[in-house]
Amino acid sequence: MPNQKFVCPYNPTHVMKVTRAHHHIVNCRRAHIHKEFVICSYNALHHFAPEDEAKHLETCPDRIALIDAIHVTYGMKSVITGNLTMPPPAQRHFEDHENWDSD
Repeated sequence: MPNQKFVCPYNPTHVMKVTRAHHHIVNCRRAHIHKEFVICSYNALHHFAPEDEAKHLETCPDRIALIDAIHVTYGMKSVITGNLTMPPPAQRHFEDHENWDSD
């Protein structure tokens, strides 16, 4: 992945390593404020025109990877995997040797 190239959605002549993309896209978005691009809910590097939002969110590879990671399909039934229960609250015991009432 470090050698993978990223093409800036604000200016296609900006091509860089993916490792630099997050820093770049913040600055480039600020410089191209007139382009009212939408940011993908699944990957902050995905910026696109508002009219392309529905299509992108349906086909976003990061969305598909996320769904595959949390769902397991058994026949026609989809089941969420993993332990989704809340842990019990931590019990904290403090030793206090001061007595504020003794004064």
